[in-house]
Amino acid sequence: MKDQRLRLTFALLDRERGVALPPKLVEEFPLPAWYRAVSDIPLEELAVEDICKACRQQIHVAHIVPIALRLLKAAPLTGEMYDGELFVSLNSVGRNYWQDHKDEAMNLQLVAKKAREDEQLPG
Repeated sequence: MKDQRLRLTFALLDRERGVALPPKLVEEFPLPAWYRAVSDIPLEELAVEDICKACRQQIHVAHIVPIALRLLKAAPLTGEMYDGELFVSLNSVGRNYWQDHKDEAMNLQLVAKKAREDEQLPG
């Protein structure tokens, strides 16, 4: 199972849901262009910037949030554009997700608490 998870991509998840990428346009908006660019990259290999963007856009959060939490446990101030960007991007994940994934919500609270104790995050 773990080996299969490493190969999961946005494209595979979309195909499982019956969603196809629309045809590429000559002039594409930045978000669809980004999605097309990362759609075949294994989720575990996405850059922090891509994980942040997926969280902010609520793209396949059931698969992305656990990756984000692992990154935050290792380094609470993880971010590409600024310190703490990944932590902040999780704020965009819908309330329903956190209510349905209480263990992950608890893990996020523990990461925040530890970071505050280590004076890495403001109280």
